[in-house]
Amino acid sequence: MLLTKHEGVTFTNQTIYVSGQAFVRCRFIACTMVLRETLKYLEGCTFERCNWHVDWVLLWGSPESLQEIKGLIALIEKAQQSQLPPSTTQRVQPAITDGAAAAANSQAEPVSSQ
Repeated sequence: MLLTKHEGVTFTNQTIYVSGQAFVRCRFIACTMVLRETLKYLEGCTFERCNWHVDWVLLWGSPESLQEIKGLIALIEKAQQSQLPPSTTQRVQPAITDGAAAAANSQAEPVSSQ
């Protein structure tokens, strides 16, 4: 299968069918990204405020299908973390309800924001 190549293109407010395409150093702004399980290629792309529609079968007992979806999730998480204000990416500490929890918390390691 041949992929249609897009290089250095900025897409804004569009529905993009990722499957069957190759995107190299492209920028997507407020797009709806539609991804089905077929060949695709993404390299050095950025995603700003994009929504993802994913139609994917995860085969039971197939580590490869799990790795592919994990890779996609990592890509989306990275894009979101780079655009959110720092206050929204920090973990929220649970409320302390008793003295024992307070004592345990006072000795706990600080939580990293990453």
